[in-house]
Amino acid sequence: MESHQDLLDFGAFPADFYENDESASGIDAFEIQNCFDVFEDSSLESKITDKHATMPSIRAIMWFRRDLRLHDNLALHRALKFVEAHKDTESVQLIPLYIIHRPKRLLCGVNRFQFLLESVGSLAEAIASRGSRLIIARGEGIEVFRRILPAWKITHMFFDQTIEPFATARDERVRELAASLDIHVETTRGYTLYDLDQVMEKNGGKAPATYTSFLRTVATFPEPAKPLPIPSSIPGWEDSREGLYKRLVEEEYLNVSHEQAISTQSQSWIDVIAGPQKLFRVPELSEFGFERPERHSFIYGGENVALKILQEYCKNEGQVVKFEKPKTSPAETCPSKSTTSLSPYLYFGCISTRTFFHRVRDIQNRHAKASSAPPVSLDGQLLWREFFHCNGHANPHFDKMEGNPLCLHIDWRWHTLPKTIEEEEALSEDEKLAKAQFEAWKEGQTGYPWIDAIMIQLKEEGWMHHLARHSVACFLTRGDLYISWVRGLEVFQERLIDHDWSINCGNWLWLSASAFFTAYFRVYSPSTFGKKWDVEGKYIRKYIPALAKMPAKYIYEPWKAPVTVQRLANCLVGKDYPFPIVDHKIAMRRCMAGMKASYAARKYGEQSHETNASPHPKKRSREYDEVKDEK
Repeated sequence: MESHQDLLDFGAFPADFYENDESASGIDAFEIQNCFDVFEDSSLESKITDKHATMPSIRAIMWFRRDLRLHDNLALHRALKFVEAHKDTESVQLIPLYIIHRPKRLLCGVNRFQFLLESVGSLAEAIASRGSRLIIARGEGIEVFRRILPAWKITHMFFDQTIEPFATARDERVRELAASLDIHVETTRGYTLYDLDQVMEKNGGKAPATYTSFLRTVATFPEPAKPLPIPSSIPGWEDSREGLYKRLVEEEYLNVSHEQAISTQSQSWIDVIAGPQKLFRVPELSEFGFERPERHSFIYGGENVALKILQEYCKNEGQVVKFEKPKTSPAETCPSKSTTSLSPYLYFGCISTRTFFHRVRDIQNRHAKASSAPPVSLDGQLLWREFFHCNGHANPHFDKMEGNPLCLHIDWRWHTLPKTIEEEEALSEDEKLAKAQFEAWKEGQTGYPWIDAIMIQLKEEGWMHHLARHSVACFLTRGDLYISWVRGLEVFQERLIDHDWSINCGNWLWLSASAFFTAYFRVYSPSTFGKKWDVEGKYIRKYIPALAKMPAKYIYEPWKAPVTVQRLANCLVGKDYPFPIVDHKIAMRRCMAGMKASYAARKYGEQSHETNASPHPKKRSREYDEVKDEK
């Protein structure tokens, strides 16, 4: 399994994720030598010293991360207040910075990366329109800072904290580096509505284990603060982009010998950081090895897009007030009114959680008697986000079965992947079958049109409805294939535009009945669930053209259509569309036997222990269960 550290923050990837060859960075030994030839003047050091002596006494960085917006940006607000407080007594510069990184391994698909670039571009335009410039550096965060902080003579840093355990550890390394350079660091907490550490403290030092207990805990806190406005201006900084690049080269040259500089990756690192034109600009998809998709997802990145979506959705106040997630349709083609589709914007911080929350609450308060309530209401969805983030914040093994105290150990198929050719060759016949079935699920080739259409939408658009995610997750795990939820989590983390580590982990734990939800026998039927929302199969026809002419009677189960009907529809099952890879009823019985045994064993984390889980659950979890008897 890939490390969860590899996907969350594009300024947070391990250094070994880079394509580590000189051709990829677009430089050669001649270029490196040429860059350093300009420094043969023996008076270089004094010239640089004199130049740095004239620099502003305060040079601050505003480090944007998952807060790609100007509205309600706590860290930016703090930085601007700092500049305002010192501008009359000292010379001050504020440099807006974003660090972007593309991993070598495909843990981030093209749709999400395209959304990120669009969002960074939108932020750059917004900053430029207010008098400043966004610097986009490239590379692993700590390595970038090791070079730019001393080279640019930074004295202060401002950024909003991330909350995942591995991200907080990364942030601590940044703080330690800053402290070693005598740089003052100020951080804010603007990613969630509540301070999750305070929530855990209020709950006895641990994350609330149920949504209901989470609601009880946060009910004791004041309502989240109102969002901050967009700043009217952002002070500019004097250096040109070329000047910032030159300072990097100068600093690197002064700290290593000429021979070291041209024989190591020092210059390569600098050129990676600055980009191919050495201008710190927003990159193109192709620069990171991506091909532009033939068809753009219906989701476009950026703060302006996010705010417009919220504005348009909230124009219909009745829609907001009556929103109930289980009643929204997973079969509506997007964009639709069935959902806001704002989850990607929340993840990347193109819209603030407080802005969304208060806009919805204001409408609900005007129609209090008619409004739906958590867990199904629109504000309830934001509180689900908080709940999963709180559990992810508390649990560094949230994305694993092993070592995860919340996770029931289940003997899933295709859980432990072979690491060598020998292990691959030694796979049992069932594991080989599980591997093939997993690939069929991943690529939308299961033979169940409802499942396949959802997975094809995910691949093409980077998104699918909440209930559609439930359907395919149940099919992969406890419903049909009995394959590890960790494999599904990895596919979602690559292909979802709105992938969020804590939410992805929490939902997979829930839907596989490994944690939070115990009514494992409540299964989504791959043949009948979609019919509730789309009798004609329009959703299936959109994403599976081979079934476009299949009569509605057979659209969810085309293998049952007589051959004459299949021929008239120009779709022969087994030729133009696959037969089902499992018989649902038989497969589900096998899954139920395995789940029953695992619940009886009651093994969680690394230990077997007594819990309130039962091998024969009599009561189903009602916190957020849309599934009836779908067997």
